[in-house]
Amino acid sequence: MNVNALKNFSLRWLSLSALVLVAFCVLMFALLTWKVMQQSQHGLAALEQVNVQQSSSLNRLHIAGLEGLHRLDRALERQLRPSLGDPAEALQAVENELSEMTVSLTSFLEATANTSYETRRDAIEQQARSLIAIMYEQLNAVQMGDRGGYRQLTLDALAHSQAFSEEARTFYQLADRQGIDLMTQAENRAQSIGQLLLLGIGLAFGLLGLMAWIGQRHILLPINRLISHFRTMAGGDLSVAVPQQGNNEIGQLYQALDHMQRALIDTVSELHGNSRHIFDSAQRLALGNEDLAIRTRQQNASHEATAANLDELTENVATTAGYAADATQLTSTAAAQSQEGSQTMTEFLTTMQEIHTRSKKVDEIVNVIDAIAFQTNILALNASVEAARAGEQGKGFAVVAGEVRGLASRSAEAARQIQALLATSASSIERGHALSTQASQGMQAIVASTEQANSLMLQIADAASEQHQHIEQLNATLHEQTQVNRANTRQVETTAKDAMSLEAAAERMREQAARFKVANNMACDDFVWQASQAVPAEHPSDNIQRAQALLQ
Repeated sequence: MNVNALKNFSLRWLSLSALVLVAFCVLMFALLTWKVMQQSQHGLAALEQVNVQQSSSLNRLHIAGLEGLHRLDRALERQLRPSLGDPAEALQAVENELSEMTVSLTSFLEATANTSYETRRDAIEQQARSLIAIMYEQLNAVQMGDRGGYRQLTLDALAHSQAFSEEARTFYQLADRQGIDLMTQAENRAQSIGQLLLLGIGLAFGLLGLMAWIGQRHILLPINRLISHFRTMAGGDLSVAVPQQGNNEIGQLYQALDHMQRALIDTVSELHGNSRHIFDSAQRLALGNEDLAIRTRQQNASHEATAANLDELTENVATTAGYAADATQLTSTAAAQSQEGSQTMTEFLTTMQEIHTRSKKVDEIVNVIDAIAFQTNILALNASVEAARAGEQGKGFAVVAGEVRGLASRSAEAARQIQALLATSASSIERGHALSTQASQGMQAIVASTEQANSLMLQIADAASEQHQHIEQLNATLHEQTQVNRANTRQVETTAKDAMSLEAAAERMREQAARFKVANNMACDDFVWQASQAVPAEHPSDNIQRAQALLQ
């Protein structure tokens, strides 16, 4: 049987086989022990039969015979000399000895039945029965008081006792030899059993060694290799291929490890690619955020400049409104004076001179208003340009700037009309010096002109006040936009920091993935990032719009 074929056997089957072999060895040892015990019991029984039953029965028979002869002599002496004791008691003791001899002979015959020395047994039986018979005759002779017959029987009894002793001695020697033979057989059996035990122990150790070798080669060694492979994988080396290890449980464990290693290689490869993709995306995001931050700062600076211009424009418009109020007051005074000029001619000349003087002042004021309107128009034009630069956020500001520009145009037009009216008034005053007859009509014309001028100045004052309110609203809106731009700048800077943190995290993730070493055909370092995998590049303005949408 090929040893490598054990790789395909189930560990359960191998364990069961080892258990069966161990159980078989234990069973064989148990059977051998039982056999040894049976043979030992048989040998002990045979030895007991020889040394205990046979020899002890024969020994009791021999002793009882000698004791019986001795008691017969004592019984005879007591009959001859009653002073020595009761003869009946001595005779009873002889009968007891004869009974003991009979019982011992029976026990001996039973113990020696079916033995290999029946001839010697028969000779002992014959001598014993002859001795018992003679001793009964001696007992009768003692009871009868026949001393002569007793002596003759005693000689025969001694001869039979001597013969019985010789037979018994021979039997003892035979029993000793048989005991020695039994001991020799027991020793030989013990030696054979010891050899079998040594052989069994050697076989058991051989089986245990084989089982240990199989366990070491097909269980412990593959498990140690498996542990070593796990340590290699834990160290980051995934390039070592998982060997094939049969179809048993160990082999299935190796197959599962191979599947796990392949899945881990795929995961590491994907992690490496994704980390590079995230790293590149984080770099582009950081660059876009940096560009967005620069443009947001520029936009914030532009808004601050526009806010400063609007502050200056607000102050100018407030000054214009003050001048318009002064002009309105002057035109009202001129109208009152023109009404009074119609009362007297003397006062007319004086009044005309005052009107002429004040008309010059009004002309100067109108020139100032015209200059303010021109400057307001220029500032409104600059505001429109800045609103156009602001794009979508400056639409409302452009509308207000257009309204301011319209009010400035209307103010300039009203100033030109006032100049024309003042020029006409001056001509009328000059002609009033020459034409007193036309003074009344001229005064009426002056009154009408001053009233119209007063109305126009009221309109200019109202327009300037409204313009001032709109510019203040525009200024407040621009300040709010400036705050929003500052918040956008802070948010963009925070986003840039997050992008840099993401870039650093992606780099660390790529380094963690790069520490794994895989096979050449599946190496992580062979991965090349493709541009098609990245997010399409966008214009910086698109990045700004996307950041604003995220903030909203």
